[in-house]
Amino acid sequence: MEALDTRQLIAELQAELRRQLQRCEALRELPMEQLHRRPEPKRWSVMEVLQHMNLSSGHYHKRLQALYADENSGLRYRSTFTPGRWGDYAARAMQPKPDGAIAWRMRTIALFEPRNVATTGWTALDEFERMCHGFIGLLERARSRGLEGPKVTSTLGPILRLKVGDAFRFPIAHQTRHWLQIERVLAEVIR
Repeated sequence: MEALDTRQLIAELQAELRRQLQRCEALRELPMEQLHRRPEPKRWSVMEVLQHMNLSSGHYHKRLQALYADENSGLRYRSTFTPGRWGDYAARAMQPKPDGAIAWRMRTIALFEPRNVATTGWTALDEFERMCHGFIGLLERARSRGLEGPKVTSTLGPILRLKVGDAFRFPIAHQTRHWLQIERVLAEVIR
């Protein structure tokens, strides 16, 4: 596994989160009705996509918050971060290709199905923005506390545990992928 410069990785992840927050600002300029409209009955609306990200990325955000809040969690700083085998594979597979193509498609686990949670009003967008700001803050703490330490249980359960740095990389890559989905939905519902 190729080692990544810790500070550069943190900066890249924060930059991606800031881009996603800018996209949130643009969504707020659209009529709410468009953000709740499904392009087809079995496809998600923009707010449902956001809620899916809240559910799936929220899993990692919550666990990373607990790690960084505990001064005795075992986090340590190193100038480089070496991704774990499965964490690196998952993060890279989740990341869209430069042309926007999605290489690895997967079905949504029922636990992260947005239709199981109310997405009325601006709730999903508000929650997503709070989570992105939270990730940015955690990454800021990682500048001194590091990306190494105890493993983080994945959304698949304890069968797959990710290194701390991968527990940031994977959900942020997942969010990047879903922003492409949001663009496709908007292209269909705003005609």
